[in-house]
Amino acid sequence: MRFNIYSFTIAASDSGRTRNLQVKAYRGALLLTNFTMLVDGPVMGAEVADLDSNRFPELYVYTTTDGSGSFGRVYAWQFLPERKADILLPAWQTPEVDGYMGHDSLWIEQSRLFRKFPVYRAGDANVAPSGGYRLTRYQLKPSKNGFALIAEP
Repeated sequence: MRFNIYSFTIAASDSGRTRNLQVKAYRGALLLTNFTMLVDGPVMGAEVADLDSNRFPELYVYTTTDGSGSFGRVYAWQFLPERKADILLPAWQTPEVDGYMGHDSLWIEQSRLFRKFPVYRAGDANVAPSGGYRLTRYQLKPSKNGFALIAEP
């Protein structure tokens, strides 16, 4: 993946509940960072963006849990000239919506991260939600130690 003069490679193991994710970030030919971490579930996608319009790239990696719920998760970092900054996701795992049972879709569009999931009503089967869908947009904001994705009201 590329963003201006930055490029990124990601690789993940393909088995196990937790998996090893390896990330390499380059500015031109210069290796900025190479790190490995454990993530929950398989990697379902990744995107590079500049959600806060500061001209420095962010890397977003999407995973989903194993099992029938397929709960989505985002791992994210911003690559500044002097360091890699973690992007926090406050209260990500528990949306304040009755009827949330996972099945998240995640993507970036128009300087926002989007999360869409079906809403289940009492008695709905896991494969047949009847409560429509919920869409939440997240903005990238500065926080105490770096950055955070904050849900829009």
